[in-house]
Amino acid sequence: MRGVCAFKQELLFDLTSTRHKKNEFISLPKGVGERHYGVAVKYYQGTATQPDKRVDYEATVNLAEHELGWVLRLNKQQVYFNRHEPDTISERFGAAVSRALYPVETVINGWGRQVTGIINHPAILKRWQTNRQQLLDKYGGPVVDDFIRAADKKIGTPSLVQRSMKYDLFWNLFFHPKYMAYTEKLEQPADLYLSVIPYKAPVRFTGVQKIIPEITAYGSIMVQFTSEEQEAPEALLPENKKGIPCFVKVNVDFDLDEEYHFAMHTRALLEVYQKEGKNTTIPVRKVEFTMYQV
Repeated sequence: MRGVCAFKQELLFDLTSTRHKKNEFISLPKGVGERHYGVAVKYYQGTATQPDKRVDYEATVNLAEHELGWVLRLNKQQVYFNRHEPDTISERFGAAVSRALYPVETVINGWGRQVTGIINHPAILKRWQTNRQQLLDKYGGPVVDDFIRAADKKIGTPSLVQRSMKYDLFWNLFFHPKYMAYTEKLEQPADLYLSVIPYKAPVRFTGVQKIIPEITAYGSIMVQFTSEEQEAPEALLPENKKGIPCFVKVNVDFDLDEEYHFAMHTRALLEVYQKEGKNTTIPVRKVEFTMYQV
């Protein structure tokens, strides 16, 4: 995570300039255009070097002017589970819901923070009605009926759609505040909320966030978040580790483009481990999230 990129020997920017005293962090949204990202989420058990589960997809982001800031439109496409298209029933049902939810639209302010809920709920509902009928035409039985009822409730309620977005790692990291009132040391205490337990509220990680005062070799501003060590929620632990004290920590590198300060790349690493003595840790689980602009 650290030390993987060389820095040019030049100042990043003047943090005290007029431009950065304004209520703007995404500086010229008209020039941001459409951004495309490749996203991979990999899940590891113990000391394994190969993930036992991974999800890959493409994400597209567009900005348009709005009276409260800018409409951000996020789409997800080409979703693959363990390097293949959805083929199990649960994967196909999940993909049907995803095709209804996306594209999703919300409004962000000049700091890149969400200031409204989901603003295209009618379009989401319309897509769900189409996808819902396709599922009913193809599948049947009590399990399908239960799934449809649960999805109807979630997708039919705007507040539940907004809440469901917070169960998504991409959403957590994309909307995490990267620009804030940093101290003279260019760092600040910060909290990061990550959805690491399925269907549960994001877990709060407390730590320090800092901005690197140099431009990287590939033309980005780097913001780094490092969490404190904290006790791992039991729901994060595999069955053979339940009841055993385990700990968790998170490191995230956010690369923002130099001109607009908009998301380029994000790399997050969550590690769950046991302690053995004072200086030895035993890996229990690991989650790697990578997002690269393409």
